Amino acid sequence: MQIRLSQLNYHIGNFEDNVRKIKAEVVAGIADGVELIVFSELSVCGYPPRDFLEFEDFIRRCEETIEEIATICNGITAIVGAPLRNTDVSGKDLYNAAFVLRDGAITQVVKKTLLPNYDIFDEYRYFEPNRDFEIVEVNGLRIALTICEDLWNVEDPLYIVSPMDELMKHAPQLMVNIAASPFDFSHREDRIRVLETNLKSMVCRFCTPIM
Repeated sequence: MQIRLSQLNYHIGNFEDNVRKIKAEVVAGIADGVELIVFSELSVCGYPPRDFLEFEDFIRRCEETIEEIATICNGITAIVGAPLRNTDVSGKDLYNAAFVLRDGAITQVVKKTLLPNYDIFDEYRYFEPNRDFEIVEVNGLRIALTICEDLWNVEDPLYIVSPMDELMKHAPQLMVNIAASPFDFSHREDRIRVLETNLKSMVCRFCTPIM
C-alpha cells in the first residue's frame, strides 16, 4: 500500500486555509496513486484550539470542513483530525477524533482515549475519553489508529488503560498515530523510542509503524 504522511502548518481557526492545504494534498495524492493519506490531530481547526471548542460556530465549521474534504476522497482514503460531538449528555460535549474519509463520505471515526492534562495540555477540560476500541480497515489492511497520547502510556504509565493493548486484541497489521505536539529538539527521538516500545509489545508480527 502506498501511504503518504502529510505534515502541514495549520492555523487555529483558519478553516479556509487549512481546508485548502488539506484538499490540495488529497488531490496530489490521488494523482500519485496514493491509497492512504494521513493528516494531523485536529488538523481542520488547528491545535490547540482551547476555548474555541466551546463555541457552536467553531464546531459547526469543523464539521463542514470534514464534509467538504470527504467529497473529494474518491480513490483514496484520508485520515483527518477534528472534534466530534458527543451525543451522550452525561459526558463532555466533544471527542478529539480521527475521521476516516473514503468514497466521498465519513466511513469511520476513531476517538482519542488518553487526554493529557499536564504541562501545556488541557484536553480533559474539553474532551470525553474514548471507551470503545475498533480497527480501521483500508483496502484489506487492518490498522490500529490512535491519536497522540494514546501511544505514550508505555514507559511511565499515567493512565489505567493502554489503547494499543486493547487494539492488539484485533490483530492489526499497521499502526498509525496522528499527533500534534509542541516542538522540541529531542521529540523526534522520543517518538521513535515510543513507537519501538509499542512495536515490541505487539503480537502481530507484520505490524509497521506510521506516525
